Amino acid sequence: MTNYNQKIGAYLAKERKAKKISQTQLAQRLGVSKTAVHYWETGKRTIYADQMIEYCLEIGIDPQKLVEAVTEDEEEEDARLS
Repeated sequence: MTNYNQKIGAYLAKERKAKKISQTQLAQRLGVSKTAVHYWETGKRTIYADQMIEYCLEIGIDPQKLVEAVTEDEEEEDARLS
């Protein structure tokens, strides 16, 4: 079972790559290290709500869309396990 950090990170990474933004570019825009972006995207570190919102806005996605996507995936996984 994938944890929320990994689901959020995977979604953010997919969206960032679709916008053709590198981890380095995003890190510079957010004022964090490339390592921080990498850890968020791999689920190794928790991305806090304020960071997640800023990340989403920097890559041009609605933070609510992220929440809905992760929640929907979790509901589908729960249904499969039932």
